[in-house]
Amino acid sequence: MEQRKSTRRRDWNSRLEPRAGKLARVVLRGERISNDPDLLDRNNRKVYRKCQRKADERKKREIPHQTDVNTFLRLIGLKKARNLLRKCLDYQLKEALYLELISKKVNVLIDFTEHSYYGKRDDKMIKRTNRGKGTKKMRHYLGFSILSRGIHLYAGLEHIAKGQPKVPVIIKFLEHLIELGFELNYVMMDREFYNAELLQEIKGLKGNILMPAKAYKKITKIIEEYLNGTGKRVRKYTFSSAPGKEFQFFQNVYLIIKAKKGHTLLSVKRAFQKGKLTLKDEGN
Repeated sequence: MEQRKSTRRRDWNSRLEPRAGKLARVVLRGERISNDPDLLDRNNRKVYRKCQRKADERKKREIPHQTDVNTFLRLIGLKKARNLLRKCLDYQLKEALYLELISKKVNVLIDFTEHSYYGKRDDKMIKRTNRGKGTKKMRHYLGFSILSRGIHLYAGLEHIAKGQPKVPVIIKFLEHLIELGFELNYVMMDREFYNAELLQEIKGLKGNILMPAKAYKKITKIIEEYLNGTGKRVRKYTFSSAPGKEFQFFQNVYLIIKAKKGHTLLSVKRAFQKGKLTLKDEGN
């Protein structure tokens, strides 16, 4: 069995790429389409073969134009494309776990990503942005990846609509990850996910959370006390959701004060006490 695992591990890239990697990128970013017509159902094979060649019988480039990718995705339909992406990413994760490239207990990274949109659609799936090149429209995605044993694998992508709550989407993915046989170590997110309900849900799944804190009044006061020498570097406090909602969530968290890159806490503390720095200064 160990010899078999070793052989499969050496052949990781060559086997995973044609099976799952190509299809995953078709749905995910449109970077490559597999040349295996068996990956499509019979109704689409003829159309797919026609798309493989130009009018003068020259083969198309291996990495297609985005319009070709869109045509391919329309052929299989949105539901099938989503299922295909999920199966591809699940296969990748389970194969990596079987080959012991990653551990059962994984860190999960969550963040938003934007894709510029140049079409005419103006529905709830298309959002406004001032960061696009040549457009003020975008598609907003919630991306998930796992980090284990120095290996970083993409694990999920969800298209987020206007006004759609992100907490249920995140929890659904984490629950799916657990169903695959994984355990949560640290769930790492940016401060835009600083939400008491989300933190409580993740703790309920036995996961730890690591994220920057927002500069709320309570946080600012804790930092100021530390800089004045009256508070500790690590403080426990209760974080709650905004009052007035139907349900209010409370979560005990630890605040760890850390200096920005290029600075030390001791130097920042001394500068603050001498009046050279304020809480608004970048050095803090």
